[in-house]
Amino acid sequence: MSNPFADPTPQSLDSNPFADPAVQAGLQSRTHDDYQPSSKSPSPYPLDDVAPPAPGQDVQARLEDLQRRERELAARESALTQKQEHIRKHGRNNWPHHKFPLLFHSIDEEIPAQHQAMVLTLYRIWMFFVLVLTVNLVGGVLLTASGSSNGDLGAGIVYLPVMTVLSFLLWYRPVYNAYAKEYSFFYYIFFLFGGFHIAFCVYSFVGVPSSGSAGLINTISSFAGGHIAAGVVCTVATVGWALEAAAFTWAYKNVHAHSSGEQGHTLSQAKQEIQMYGLKAYLFRGNSMPASSQQQQGAQV
Repeated sequence: MSNPFADPTPQSLDSNPFADPAVQAGLQSRTHDDYQPSSKSPSPYPLDDVAPPAPGQDVQARLEDLQRRERELAARESALTQKQEHIRKHGRNNWPHHKFPLLFHSIDEEIPAQHQAMVLTLYRIWMFFVLVLTVNLVGGVLLTASGSSNGDLGAGIVYLPVMTVLSFLLWYRPVYNAYAKEYSFFYYIFFLFGGFHIAFCVYSFVGVPSSGSAGLINTISSFAGGHIAAGVVCTVATVGWALEAAAFTWAYKNVHAHSSGEQGHTLSQAKQEIQMYGLKAYLFRGNSMPASSQQQQGAQV
């Protein structure tokens, strides 16, 4: 019986395997089955649908970007030139914001970051005070026009410019320098005149006739006499005086807690500082004074 696993065409190691008729037939059949891509079959990479960018568009985009950068550079140069000219004419003074600034005022630059919110709140309280003084003056005009009161207009006219300047110089600027420099003397100046400010707001809230305040008593008198317009404005002024007194009292307590509690400022320290630097330096050159040792230690921390 023959072996079914025997190779019908035995080959030696030197024989050519491609000479086998079966191998030749297989090679010929693969030749005829070569892949012919159909024009109808979709391409796996549809590059024909993406149009290459036009050369002109690329150049135009670069030109627009270059022009934008040139405009930004010109704007920066112009701002720098204006700042240098301002410093040449007025030094670093930038407040008030008009052609003739009187002093330098920058909470972001001069006040430590942890106290900027408090100083900004005090600045807004001062600006609100000026607004209340303005409304109070309008109330004085209406009170005089309606015949409800005499003398409120003249006093109201004096209050607006005088109290605006005094409040800025006597309590806002000292507390600003206090947080910026951490000198005891500035804090005690604020405490002294801040107390007068609270008393003035309470006095204006009461609104005694002929006192220059469109406060509560003048408000009631206006409504009782049928002067509705004057009564409405006086009501707004009365509410403004109440809000100003409440907001400033809250800020006063916070400043006192910082000065006496956190920093430990005392009246004896304030006296020593006056003896060391002189009262004139605090009143007229406070902004240019060096930072105190406490302020320097806080900056290092």
